[in-house]
Amino acid sequence: MSFYKTLLSVAVEHNYYSRGVCSSLEFYPSDRTREVIEKAGLLLRKTLDGIQIIYDQDRLDSLEMYALDRSEALSFDFRVSSNDPGFRNYTEPYTGSRDQILYFDNRAASGSGKQSLTASGFVSERDIRPLDSSEFNEILGRRDRLLPPEFVLRIFADNDEGPLLKHWLGQPPIIYSLSFDSRQRYWKYYLLGKMAKGDEGGNRYTIVDPDNKIEFETTGQELLSGQKLAYTFRSKQRIPIHERYPFRFQLRQTGESGESTVIPSLPVASVDKSGSEAIAEQETIVSEIYINS
Repeated sequence: MSFYKTLLSVAVEHNYYSRGVCSSLEFYPSDRTREVIEKAGLLLRKTLDGIQIIYDQDRLDSLEMYALDRSEALSFDFRVSSNDPGFRNYTEPYTGSRDQILYFDNRAASGSGKQSLTASGFVSERDIRPLDSSEFNEILGRRDRLLPPEFVLRIFADNDEGPLLKHWLGQPPIIYSLSFDSRQRYWKYYLLGKMAKGDEGGNRYTIVDPDNKIEFETTGQELLSGQKLAYTFRSKQRIPIHERYPFRFQLRQTGESGESTVIPSLPVASVDKSGSEAIAEQETIVSEIYINS
């Protein structure tokens, strides 16, 4: 009877998610990797935060044969895509160019247990590679170059210190990790309808964070498309994009009779509703939230 054990795992974290676990990714093995998995009796198992490669102890000699083949270095290669269409909108760094792609491998990883595959603590611009790099020739097809995946992952069976197979077979199993940070944006509220007059008529509007973590300032009136007038507020700092925000911003109004709460809990920013404007003389992405009265 076969006895299966974990050879290695890949775990992906993301600050966007409340649990910190990036569960939206799909790992697609290259043709060569699929061949090795099938012929060496391996299993590829999707986990909540990534994948596991599992081996059959009764067929370990087949895996060793591939690992010892000096004519073709063994690596497990994956195209990784997200089933969330908004993934790139909330993920840092933003690789909007079709000529670049995020790339990770384990050749610089070291130690036991959990090993980071990133050049720094979080995925960064240092992990971006040209899409036409020769190292992608057997991994990315023509369609992949037209519609690139989120990133390419390669787990080599050798690194600068030598063969890794015996290291993988040790206890505990190696976990290769990736940590994505959320993009940060300024938030901008647009007050429409009666509130578009802003401070006119003796009323003064403010947006307040009862927890005193985020501050907003008025940016005055703006004329939108269709000749609609809006009174606007923008956060003084960038706010990390998050799956569920802990904020409860309030719209308050001060008039002759004192201060009152107009909206006790304002809508929060959406991943896919954004614009751009110059802030401190730099073109900056801004999350836009519209409030009708």
